[in-house]
Amino acid sequence: MPRPTARGWGLLASGTVLCGGGLGLGYLAPGALGALAFPTLALAMALAGRPPAARVRRRAASSRVAAGDTVTVVLDIEPGDAAGRAVATDRVTGPGGSAVVPLGPARPRIRYELSSPRRGVVEAGPVTLVRTDPLGLVRSVRPADDAPVRVLMHPRFHALAAVPAAGGGGRDASAAAVLATEGAFAGLREHAPGDDVRQIHWRTSARRGRLMVREHADTARPGLTVLVDDRYGPDELDALAEVAASIARSGTDVPVELRLAGGLRSTATASTTAHLDLLAEAEARPDADLPAACAALSSAPSGRAVVLLPGRATNGDTATAMRALATCRAISLVGLIGPRDDTVGIPTPPAGVRLLHAPDAAAFSARWNESRWWTR
Repeated sequence: MPRPTARGWGLLASGTVLCGGGLGLGYLAPGALGALAFPTLALAMALAGRPPAARVRRRAASSRVAAGDTVTVVLDIEPGDAAGRAVATDRVTGPGGSAVVPLGPARPRIRYELSSPRRGVVEAGPVTLVRTDPLGLVRSVRPADDAPVRVLMHPRFHALAAVPAAGGGGRDASAAAVLATEGAFAGLREHAPGDDVRQIHWRTSARRGRLMVREHADTARPGLTVLVDDRYGPDELDALAEVAASIARSGTDVPVELRLAGGLRSTATASTTAHLDLLAEAEARPDADLPAACAALSSAPSGRAVVLLPGRATNGDTATAMRALATCRAISLVGLIGPRDDTVGIPTPPAGVRLLHAPDAAAFSARWNESRWWTR
């Protein structure tokens, strides 16, 4: 039902004061003037009315775009001519919070551009129809029958030199270093985003009450495992995700497995899009067990490993990552991305481990290309 706006409440309060004060003190003119506020507000409510029921069919031109790019959202409002004097607004929720987007008069078809400067998940909808009277004294709001859409804003990326398969500068690229054979069954694990649905073991999934997938060893294509420290806030995590996205897109010759310290991962058999989806949806996990995630790298099937830490990571976290990478079969890397206190010393990496520090993702990418850290 229509409700008074701030202007309407102000008119009602002023009319009450004038009417009560004027009649109480014997001044009929102010009292009559104040009394006009009540029929005026009643007339405004009648003029505003109630927005009609409407159904919205919503679609986005793409469900995935890079942060900073735009995607077109199309709204088909049915029936279009039933909206009358209603004005449409859309609620958009993204990495920066929620906002109400004015769309102007409700029409049969409305288009607008949706964008976010940061990676994350943007949800658009539902549409709300709003009616007001000509003086803006009352306002009536009615949500439309509308299903919101989700758009993944992938992290930005930079051009990186592709890392060769372990063996071009690694410590041990022989097949004897791995006991399993190509395609050998290695066990079952819980389903992770990006896993091939054909690898789901349905019988075990039904027994345990959660999806379980088969895991196979792949020694013919030693690749790269990337671990992202997701314990920090959005600023730090955005920079790490930007570097991880750059690594995932750097080449297709070497498979990349993406892991988050919080437990989520995208396997080496997953597509680049699956890696980017995981990074877009990643949120800060302050309770993540980084030492355990680093220790698990020793059992990764990939030959090399990269641990991405924020610049303000403690020396203990950096040392933990270095010790874990020292057990890998090929030269590996600890990356520090973000500003760091120059007075705090960084631990010296052990043999077979490289350290790369840069103030931001762009500078880190440039140093990656210059250093060729995977060479001896």
